[in-house]
Amino acid sequence: MAKIKKLVKKKKVLSPEEKATRSLQRRHKNEIRATFAAAGFSRVDGAADKQFTFDGVTSDFDDVFIMENVIVLAEYTITKESEISAHIKPKYILYEKIANHQADFVAFAKGAPLNIADSLDSKYQNENFRVIIVYCSLNTVKAELKEQIPYAKFLDYSVVRYFKLLTRTVRLSARNEVLAFLGVSYSEFGDRAIMSNPPSREPFPGSVLPESHSNFPQGFKVVSFYIDPAALLSRSYVLRRDGWRERNGLYQRMIIRRKIESVRKYLVEHKRVFVNNIIVTLPDGTKVLDKNDDTIDPAEIKKTQAGTISIPYDFNSIGLIDGQHRVFSYYEGGSNEKVIAPLRKQQNLLVTGIIYPPGVTSDEKTRFEASLFLEINSNQANAKSELKQAINQIIRPFTVDSIARDVLDKINNGTGALADKFARHYFETQYIKTTSVVSYGLRPLVRPSLPGPIFSRWTDPDKDTFIATENDAARKRYVDHCANQISVFVAAAKSQLPSSLWTTDRKIKDRLLTPTVINGLIGAMRQAIEAGVPIDFDVLRNAFLGLDKFPFSTYTSSRYTVMSSDIYAQFIAPLAAAPVENEVSG
Repeated sequence: MAKIKKLVKKKKVLSPEEKATRSLQRRHKNEIRATFAAAGFSRVDGAADKQFTFDGVTSDFDDVFIMENVIVLAEYTITKESEISAHIKPKYILYEKIANHQADFVAFAKGAPLNIADSLDSKYQNENFRVIIVYCSLNTVKAELKEQIPYAKFLDYSVVRYFKLLTRTVRLSARNEVLAFLGVSYSEFGDRAIMSNPPSREPFPGSVLPESHSNFPQGFKVVSFYIDPAALLSRSYVLRRDGWRERNGLYQRMIIRRKIESVRKYLVEHKRVFVNNIIVTLPDGTKVLDKNDDTIDPAEIKKTQAGTISIPYDFNSIGLIDGQHRVFSYYEGGSNEKVIAPLRKQQNLLVTGIIYPPGVTSDEKTRFEASLFLEINSNQANAKSELKQAINQIIRPFTVDSIARDVLDKINNGTGALADKFARHYFETQYIKTTSVVSYGLRPLVRPSLPGPIFSRWTDPDKDTFIATENDAARKRYVDHCANQISVFVAAAKSQLPSSLWTTDRKIKDRLLTPTVINGLIGAMRQAIEAGVPIDFDVLRNAFLGLDKFPFSTYTSSRYTVMSSDIYAQFIAPLAAAPVENEVSG
């Protein structure tokens, strides 16, 4: 009898490009999974990539993570920046249905095919869960697209990198900041979600300084109190420049693991706190009470008086101005957790807290905190000039350096030829570094005084007074105008250059997006304006005909001024004789 041959399905042979793509997908997915796990989430393996139909819409999620009563539905993509919109927009209806009917979705997800019931704590009812959709893109998602998809949180790769470093440094204590990023409030998380009347604030014994003794502006309250590290960790936030918040108003450096471990080693060996105090700002709603629970008015007392500092419960509500390493050295998790765990609740940290008067805006708060931080750290050797520049952008926004930095941020956050081309975070080595572009390119171009090139043409009713009067609305108009004019000039130049070279990718030979080339173009623009050339896209596009043959690669970084003059002489100088009309304000 003849044997029947068994058909064996041949395994598809992947091309090098397909292998590289799959490897990138795995790395991206594994980094996010590791970050959620480090923050205390558990992954529901059986729910990943399971197609389901909810309320008439069929789809799937790449991963499901759960911590207490928080359910995260994760979508991963390495889609190109230009294709992200087409990838996410079809998911809008599902996202909306889940966000608006969370309890119904939880009831659905407990059954097949997701089957998450066994991963949920039975003490929570369906309505006690918070369901968060997180869109995790390796490439940049435009701000305007994010605004169109309000039902998802966008875990940009820069934020993944930030949380990855944070969880490596402070372990499970990163949980509170991750929850704040997800939009989960203190009262919604864990046991408090099922309490009928959870406590809204917690008292701490302390003292209040008379207002006349503080030397702070009128209405500011200064208090000192003791608080256990666990309570402070659950409430603290730091305005780190490389974090997930909007970049405006961020100034503190990233937490340093080595420094944290040094302080933690001290705690393990000596089991006692440092004697110097922590400087913080306290949230709205903080009350200063006497022994009868009546409010103390610092303006009416003549000497320091004992009191109770009553602080609301909430994540990310106490701003750490000085002392983040001392506070986070008590982090949860790690090899010495058995020693640190009891100290986290037994010990008391001495805190000096500042309570803002009613009516202080968020911008005013940020400027005050940044100024105080600079005052505390300005004499330290590690207070780098970059840090001071970032703070000055907040507290001295009308200086030329601050305006130049604001212009660059506006360009980078826009939609023009240089959008998303500059580094926003220290680890983004694939993008253009900003320091030299701000200092040598933008600063002389945008200076808000005569004979500032762009400023000299700007027509605005507050042009001559906005610096002296610190008119912030006019300053923003000027920043917008500068960004618009620069974007027009650069777009005209780009239109005559090979698109394959308009990249920051260091692997591309003779790439054009370098500080040298950008400064060269900006310098040529400055000469063009000074010579009376109109900043008009069509005029400049015609003038730049042949720019693709210009030998950009022959100019070293120190010769960007020579490049500027050569670009101007070869392409723009013939336009100098043409009359120019005043530019309208941006």
